[in-house]
Amino acid sequence: MIDRPVTGHEIVLKPTDTIQSRTDTRGKIAFVNPTFLRISGYDKEELLGAPHNILRHPDMPRSVFQVMWQMVQRGEEFYGFVKNRAKNGDHYWVFTRVGARTDDGGAITGYSSVRIAPKREFLPEWEKTYAQLRAVEAGVPRDQQCAAGTQALVAFLTKRGVKSLTDYVIKQT
Repeated sequence: MIDRPVTGHEIVLKPTDTIQSRTDTRGKIAFVNPTFLRISGYDKEELLGAPHNILRHPDMPRSVFQVMWQMVQRGEEFYGFVKNRAKNGDHYWVFTRVGARTDDGGAITGYSSVRIAPKREFLPEWEKTYAQLRAVEAGVPRDQQCAAGTQALVAFLTKRGVKSLTDYVIKQT
């Protein structure tokens, strides 16, 4: 994760904002739309070729991104609520969809992401859930954090009677 400030100031996306990006198979940014630039505060030149996790906010549990990578590498779509960090340290919440791009033979060539303004009434639940996942992750050695956080996320979903993160998140759109 890149060491940048956290201001505590939120950028609230407009209902018309649609943030788009594409990456290669390793998560290096290959395309960003103008809304991405406006919200994130980065210049295009700063983003192209940079790892997409340049936006990662420290409030986001590592396990959520592990789950995302596992899903998209299997060719599944990932849906989730993500708290990103702008260049200046401000944050913004998005409802995101990440999916694989494939060639004619079906091989994954990269990933596309579309992010929109989330329904705000769901954000307190995700703030609380992500804080709990971070606490679980912090309680174990680094090499065990993603597995422990994923296990806690599965328990969270099971308690709510759903089988997958996608099933739960889609109900909140």
